[in-house]
Amino acid sequence: MEDEKHEWWEKTVVYQIYPRSFKDNNGDGIGDLKGIIEKLDYVQELGVETVWFSPFFKSPQRDHGYDITDFYDIAPEYGDMNDFNTLIKEMHDRGMKIVLDMVLNHTSVDHPWFIESASSKDNPKRDWYIWRDGRKPGGKKPPNNWKQMTGGCAWTYYENTDQWVYHHFLPSMIDLNYRNPEVKEEMFNVMRFWLDKGVDGFRLDILHAIYEDEKLRNDKFSWHVLPSNKRVDVLFRKHLYDLNLPETYNFALELRKLVDEYEPSRFLVAEVFGSMEQIRKYYGPNNDGVHACFLFEFTSTKFNAIKYRKVIQKIEYYFPTPLTPTYVYGNHDLDRYIFRLKNNINKAKLLATLQLTLRGIPFIYYGEEIGMSNVKFKLKESQDPVGIKFSKFPIAQLSAILGVSLTRDVCRTPMQWDHGPNAGFSINANVKPWLRIADNYKTINVETEKKDPNSLLNCYKALLRIRQSDITLQVGKIEFLNLGKQNKNCLAYFRKYGKENRLVLLNFSEKEISIPVPSYDFDMIFSTSPKRSTDLLMTKENDLKLFPLEGIITKIKN
Repeated sequence: MEDEKHEWWEKTVVYQIYPRSFKDNNGDGIGDLKGIIEKLDYVQELGVETVWFSPFFKSPQRDHGYDITDFYDIAPEYGDMNDFNTLIKEMHDRGMKIVLDMVLNHTSVDHPWFIESASSKDNPKRDWYIWRDGRKPGGKKPPNNWKQMTGGCAWTYYENTDQWVYHHFLPSMIDLNYRNPEVKEEMFNVMRFWLDKGVDGFRLDILHAIYEDEKLRNDKFSWHVLPSNKRVDVLFRKHLYDLNLPETYNFALELRKLVDEYEPSRFLVAEVFGSMEQIRKYYGPNNDGVHACFLFEFTSTKFNAIKYRKVIQKIEYYFPTPLTPTYVYGNHDLDRYIFRLKNNINKAKLLATLQLTLRGIPFIYYGEEIGMSNVKFKLKESQDPVGIKFSKFPIAQLSAILGVSLTRDVCRTPMQWDHGPNAGFSINANVKPWLRIADNYKTINVETEKKDPNSLLNCYKALLRIRQSDITLQVGKIEFLNLGKQNKNCLAYFRKYGKENRLVLLNFSEKEISIPVPSYDFDMIFSTSPKRSTDLLMTKENDLKLFPLEGIITKIKN
């Protein structure tokens, strides 16, 4: 049971940086690569080893980097290739790994490939995208009834060639045609370009949408408005023929072969949606597909010990060793998780303890570690193309009814570094940041929390230090402890690796509770509570006392 059997990505913790919002080094109100380089010491001191960057490729920024016009270059607002070369060197010099967001599914309408493709039916790049004649009469109806991910028709009509082109997300981002081998070859070349530069892996954007049904059959009606962890149905469509096709599962195997050409080992994590049975297929029949997929169950799990236990057991069932699960609370598309906890710091500490003591890869979205919450935006002020789209409709109350934000701006606001102007985000105190900064930045910021031993930031740092040095917490198997009646209040599990054994106890109750624990000899490793001394508090009945919303990690002596 040697440590060497486990790849680096099985043991790592990933920190996601949204470059536009991390640190503005040139004073224009937009985060950039030099700003990220400036803050690498902070990321390293936090205790994470791997950083995933949302896209900074050349783009008109309609979707802030996910609409790409050149996969081989850097958007000027973020810097240039020299800045990227410096970034990767600085990270590798610190022993850190770099993961890039790779958008394989589509390009911007402004990409030279699409401009050529749209110019005429006989252009050499016409078949790089999915063009079809419209339905009769006169071809003025789209080829089928498919809907975009965000609602509305998934086809746009181009009058100059009298055909329609397909887009899964928005009309400004057109899907590539992977049934054309030239497209696949070119996009594999894109990946090799960055791998040759030394990047350690890719986050694969909406991988489940890569292939579409060859016959473009009409989709079927669904009663569901929003997708869930069990299905991809959204806005009354089942998405049977544009998501999670067999060809896409096979494509994951091809991607794995590509990165396996490189040493040291490189990493692929896929953004895919569907049931766990569907997501499991992206790992490949012999664990020869992507190394991991995002599992978003934690983003919708209610704050309840029993519910979290069931979710973890389900994940362990579908993704047992040697498969590697992931644990995610938020990202650039989701409400910040502390917002769902009504900004309760003690609940956030408890969930951080849960995330960082499970087998799998934890993903931390920038600012989670200091408790950054949602910032409210009116849709008419939205910078997000999804918010801009919905601002045109009288649906202001829909977000409250559905429980979701209609603009992703709420979770993309600038990082709160200190209590100074612009929360320390920009070197220019007078610049207007690209998004408004949260009103609470004077108390919720890195510098303030550094000085508070009981802050959320210092809780994360302590947890990350422990995990970083403990192979048992990284890859050890998990066994749940049955606490009888207290299962409703407390989540308890062992992490075991060889002769090493850890016991994690998480009190989801806002009351002090007593836990019947096995008669082991414990060493205290960590607690979220400032009341906890280094000694375990035992009752006369030899039960263990847990403070309200307290999480602890113990080491069981051999």
